[in-house]
Amino acid sequence: MMEPSDRPGRATAMFLPSSRPTIVRATGWLGTTDTLRADFRSAAEQDGRDRGLLPGMVLGDRTALDPALESNMKTTGLTHLTAVSGANCSYVLAFTFIGLRVARTPRAVAAAGAVLALAAFVFLVRPEPSVLRAAVMGAIGVAAVLSGRGKVSLTLLMLSIIILLAVDPWLSVSFAFMLSVAATLGLVIAGPSVVESTCRVMPRVLAQLLAIPLTAQLFCTPILVLLQPSLPVYSLPANVAASPVVPAITLLGMVSVLALAGAPALAHPLVIAAQCGTRWVGAVADTFADLPGTSVPWATGPVGVVLAALASAVVLSLLIRKPGSSTAPLKTPYRPLDRRRPPWEYAAPDTGGAGPSAPVMSHPGGAAGTPASPPRSRTHADAVSMAHSQRRRSGRCRAAVATCVVLAVVVGAIVNHARQPAAPSDWLLAVCDVGQGDGLVVRTKAGHALVVDTGPDPDAMDRCLDRLAVDVIDALVITHLHDDHYGGTAGAVRGRTVEALYYSTGEEGLPRELADAASEAGVLPTELDGGTALDLDGVKVDVLWPEGPVSGGEENDASAVLDLLVDTPRRPVRILLTGDQEEDMAARMIAATPALHEGVDVLKIAHHGARNGGTVLIDGLHPRLAVISVGADNDYGHPHPMIVRALETAGVPTARTDELG
Repeated sequence: MMEPSDRPGRATAMFLPSSRPTIVRATGWLGTTDTLRADFRSAAEQDGRDRGLLPGMVLGDRTALDPALESNMKTTGLTHLTAVSGANCSYVLAFTFIGLRVARTPRAVAAAGAVLALAAFVFLVRPEPSVLRAAVMGAIGVAAVLSGRGKVSLTLLMLSIIILLAVDPWLSVSFAFMLSVAATLGLVIAGPSVVESTCRVMPRVLAQLLAIPLTAQLFCTPILVLLQPSLPVYSLPANVAASPVVPAITLLGMVSVLALAGAPALAHPLVIAAQCGTRWVGAVADTFADLPGTSVPWATGPVGVVLAALASAVVLSLLIRKPGSSTAPLKTPYRPLDRRRPPWEYAAPDTGGAGPSAPVMSHPGGAAGTPASPPRSRTHADAVSMAHSQRRRSGRCRAAVATCVVLAVVVGAIVNHARQPAAPSDWLLAVCDVGQGDGLVVRTKAGHALVVDTGPDPDAMDRCLDRLAVDVIDALVITHLHDDHYGGTAGAVRGRTVEALYYSTGEEGLPRELADAASEAGVLPTELDGGTALDLDGVKVDVLWPEGPVSGGEENDASAVLDLLVDTPRRPVRILLTGDQEEDMAARMIAATPALHEGVDVLKIAHHGARNGGTVLIDGLHPRLAVISVGADNDYGHPHPMIVRALETAGVPTARTDELG
């Protein structure tokens, strides 16, 4: 059956099959290119040290890309390297054209060969919007160069946009297409000016290297904030560090694809050589992603776009400021004689205050020695006055620019703070964004909650409970005594009533911070064991692990596991909170708890998605939703790709604090 499409786009209807589809292998060019892509991916996977990056950078194939590396590239603004676009197309055109010319092929034949190579490349990587735009512009550019009109980049860009939108108007709502056009527009309009401006303080080669990612980033930022309301702090240095190896990776990768089609024995050494570059790109992404403060939160929606555009315009205006706007002392400029101008157009020098003397020169229509017509030129004093005026205007302009920068930052911060909405009144479970740690809150009734762990940061936990409007903590449970689970307890109890505090541990005593927080809250900490049960308003809590008092051994093995049954208007919702429980203990627990075999609605993935948490609970409990509390810039590689793949294979929707806050 068919139904109307429920989303904007080129599709007008959705086809809903009544039976399982039969998958048939593609034939023709689709089948051939699919085989080449699969062979190239297999060749790249033989050396997994680049973590699946080579197929992404050469063909835009991200199926084998390590999720941790993909996240780091997103954080550092390097994701575009795995999306084939204008840069890749330009490399294919340039390398093919130059190679054919070196082989003494006529210019027209070399250009035609380059265009054919580009067409084959588009078929190989699939005609994505950015690839189409780049391919059309590249083909027009080659035609322009052959016709002697090669310096019309802006015209070429506009012409390619018109052609592509005429063929497919829905490209106008494609973010990939918008970003591709914006980046190219920045390079065409502002790139040369940025190069000339930065050449004053650095060598031209370095200035050109800096200008490409900088202008592209500035022009793309207003669009990027619609996709992700934050600004990557290290995007520019990361792109500058990675860019030198990108052409070599593309060239070696494309040659290895050709070798797979014609001489497979040559493909492996070419792939190994290309992966030297991809390992460098991966190291750049990991290094910058591990630095503190990787992103700045930004306003969302139209306000965020306007503020981002204003900030980009301010940065550009500062970058391309002309030397004449300097506040250096004014000097009388020397202007050499322009032999193309008639001599009588030049004024005589100042005569010491008596005004300019009339030029006495021979010129058409006058005898020698006859004063010429009054020249249209300013005196030296007029020139000085004008220069001072320009300098004052330049100073006012710089002050205005500085004011705009400050206003953009201040307004952005205010709007970002204001855009944090209060939690809905009927919220059930909240996973607080406490960084690399756990902080979970279960609503019992209005203003009351069960809090399980408090993360490492007291202020982050305090802000989360404020946003949830929690005034009374009916029970505060610390699953085990690692700092990323109890370090924020002081913030949790700050200004709130705490009815009870429970903990589990294999240690002999409580850390000072937790003991002080309990004293401030006026409660006596109570150790959990397998017999503990809590009956709160609308929430029943059974402690499934540890089975009894624990002493010595690994602290994660003592981590409390809570089985929650939460009343809702429709039906009870079952939530399993696992702390940092490891795989062996999880297997023992699930074997000893027959009630778990019925499954759970929500599973808190153990240990922030670490590999040692295993997949036994994912496979055995069939959760309807998984949540992972994990820091966006953690250096542990959490969540581990194995855990992510297990959730994807099981078809479990997953919510992560490093992605959703």
